[in-house]
Amino acid sequence: MITEEMRILDIVETYPQTESVFSSYDEMIGKCMMCNHLFDSLAEIAQAYHLDSKELLLKLNQIIAKDQ
Repeated sequence: MITEEMRILDIVETYPQTESVFSSYDEMIGKCMMCNHLFDSLAEIAQAYHLDSKELLLKLNQIIAKDQ
């Protein structure tokens, strides 16, 4: 299960299928999330870009649950 405290690098390394979720936010934040925030936690990214962290977590956890 993915939590807000996890870093993008750790998430993508453990769950490669989450790349598509992160990429879907690129246009919204105006840059490549994975390129610019690999070492940031989901909470930090959500705060910086005023994203709904619960929605982001839900999408990430849904995609890993689908592949299990």
